Amino acid sequence: NTVRTPYNTMYEDVKPPIPRSVNKTRAQTPRWASKAPRIAADTIRVLMPKYYGMVKCLDDNIGRILDALRKNGQIERTIIVFTSDHGDLCGEHGRLNKGVPYEGSARIPFLIYTPGKIKGGTVVGEALSCVDFMPTVMNLMNTKHGQKVDGRDAAALFTGSKTDWNDMAFIRSTSAGKPWLCAVTNDHKLVFSAVDEPWLYDLSKDPDEMDNRFGQAEYAGIAKRLTQELLAYCKEFSDPYGAAPAIKSSMLATMKKE
Repeated sequence: NTVRTPYNTMYEDVKPPIPRSVNKTRAQTPRWASKAPRIAADTIRVLMPKYYGMVKCLDDNIGRILDALRKNGQIERTIIVFTSDHGDLCGEHGRLNKGVPYEGSARIPFLIYTPGKIKGGTVVGEALSCVDFMPTVMNLMNTKHGQKVDGRDAAALFTGSKTDWNDMAFIRSTSAGKPWLCAVTNDHKLVFSAVDEPWLYDLSKDPDEMDNRFGQAEYAGIAKRLTQELLAYCKEFSDPYGAAPAIKSSMLATMKKE
């Protein structure tokens, strides 16, 4: 009989932080991110309290599920995974929703509780993709799925076992009707688009993704490595975006750079 405040009103007085990237310059905005109408700080102040309310509603109801598992004696023999299919920019870069390779759009949570196998507080500092989730969870369940899958089994990263994991993930989509591809590690992201020059972000030094490091001498080796991995991915999976003339020529030109 708990009375819950409606999620769309309970945070009306909250003053949300304004992302630094709202005020970035045109030079800091790739063409693949410049078509959508930009939103201002005032819009963020209106929208975000409702977002916080939805997060609180989600948190409350996940808590109810966990309480039921504990009450029924099932919590210690249940694997719990919390993830999503995409993020929401929530005003970052003057945008809402998704559709671009920025972290707020493309990066998603993957929280996992596996009694007796994964130590609490474990943090994995390697790039994974959503296609890796299925083989990983199946391994943790000691279940043979018997199917060929594109994803990689990342169970060793979570259990602390020795592994030669390649810190790399790939993302693809369209912006303003034009394709883009990118290769991502825990620290770097390289984006090839049909409408712009390559953009290389140093996520460790520039978490807001404001500055393009592509073409800088100190990042030449990183750009080549990510491009090489992306070319290999496109060949193995016959990705048509990798065959788009502007993207293909840009990737090949990057590999030829001294």
